[in-house]
Amino acid sequence: MNKRELLSYLIENNTSFSLQEVLIGSGIAILLAFFQFFVYKKTFEGVKYSKGFNITLIMTTIITTMVMMIIGSNLALSLGMVGALSIIRFRTAVKDAKDIAFIFWSVAIGLACGSGIYIIGIVGSLVIAVILFLLSNGKTSDDVYLLTVQMTPQADASAVEAYLASHLRRYALKMSSTKPGGTDATYEVTLKDRSAQQLCTELGELDAVSGVNIVQYEGVAR
Repeated sequence: MNKRELLSYLIENNTSFSLQEVLIGSGIAILLAFFQFFVYKKTFEGVKYSKGFNITLIMTTIITTMVMMIIGSNLALSLGMVGALSIIRFRTAVKDAKDIAFIFWSVAIGLACGSGIYIIGIVGSLVIAVILFLLSNGKTSDDVYLLTVQMTPQADASAVEAYLASHLRRYALKMSSTKPGGTDATYEVTLKDRSAQQLCTELGELDAVSGVNIVQYEGVAR
């Protein structure tokens, strides 16, 4: 094959997908995308979990699959796609470095499903999921609260932390300030088997506690 024939081969659209292949590829891509959605949610350990970003990962997988099916091995289409995508500018900063890996994972799934190499997408996704679950130590993105406990001057902080350790899934001291009227301690907590109102009521009944405030926010206790 000479240079002219090679160029002609690359420019022509040499990949054609039947309706069955499109449906199979799209179906596997959607299943893997929702699998990635589940893995991201269950292994998230950043500062603020974003459901919108997780949904974007699903869309990225499906769109990449569509683009790969459209381009195939057509050089002209691939160059045109690069030019079209180069005008896109993203202004949302990625706060967690691990999120970048999830974006590449979505693109990889789309590339595998769009080119018909399903086994790589499936096996690769399973391997990544196992690694993430092993490294996440079972942490999940449950509802997280900021709990401020006001303690009396004679209070023993260990009594409060003993209660938190036995009744909460996780807690972490974020700030402590001492003043003439006592000590204010702020914890980042994840509830286990009781509501926020019940937690405040039970803490307020402790002799060492003079007041309790709790606020929900999006985050993960470490």
